[in-house]
Amino acid sequence: MIDPVSNELAQRAHLDLPWRWAVAGALGVHLAVAGVLLLSPGHRPRALTLPSVQVRIVAAPAQRRAEAGGPPPAHPAAAARPRSPANPPKPKPARPHEPPPRHVVPGSNAAAPQPVAAAEPAPAAPGGAAGAAHGGVASASGGIVLGAGGAGEEPFPFAYYLNRVLALIEGNWFRPPAPAGTVCRVRCVIERSGRLAEAGLESPSASPSFDRAALRAVYAAAPFPPLPQGFGGSTLTMHLEFGP
Repeated sequence: MIDPVSNELAQRAHLDLPWRWAVAGALGVHLAVAGVLLLSPGHRPRALTLPSVQVRIVAAPAQRRAEAGGPPPAHPAAAARPRSPANPPKPKPARPHEPPPRHVVPGSNAAAPQPVAAAEPAPAAPGGAAGAAHGGVASASGGIVLGAGGAGEEPFPFAYYLNRVLALIEGNWFRPPAPAGTVCRVRCVIERSGRLAEAGLESPSASPSFDRAALRAVYAAAPFPPLPQGFGGSTLTMHLEFGP
């Protein structure tokens, strides 16, 4: 037995439909258009980009002027100084202070004080320091005394030279501990060039260390300044007393 529905479908399948090719052509055209649209560059998805902002760093005005070599900004003008008057008033001279008048008692015999006359300096001995060399004594502040010389020695009238020699010896004199009243006498001879020719004890003390310290001071002070040109002798002999 043949199913009438199946028979109908089989008959329709063998029928030649006139619009079949039109549908197939329209479908092909639509597919082609869709492919063109999908493959075209204008319809591709673009990458997401963020907007960028350009920033330009501009130097400060003072820095631009320094780079350009321009003059620095002018400072505000200093406050105007007060002008002194053209003709300042002259100060009035102060009146001298007058001492009050003294009342003199009539009949008084009060004598006015007489000015005391200054003592005249004693005349220098002939030859300046010759007294130190013949009978006189010149002393230094450090306990060194220039004693009298022996007979027959030429006078030495140059006190400044003796003071220089005493100052040099005093600068090297270090008094050791010794009993009170300890004194020694040293004789030294100085050549014209200032070289110390000899030095020795004329009168030793009771303390050997005191005598050695005195001789050490004389030797340490040498050489001395050259003898003055006005001195006629070839050597100068000095007698030094070292005491407290």
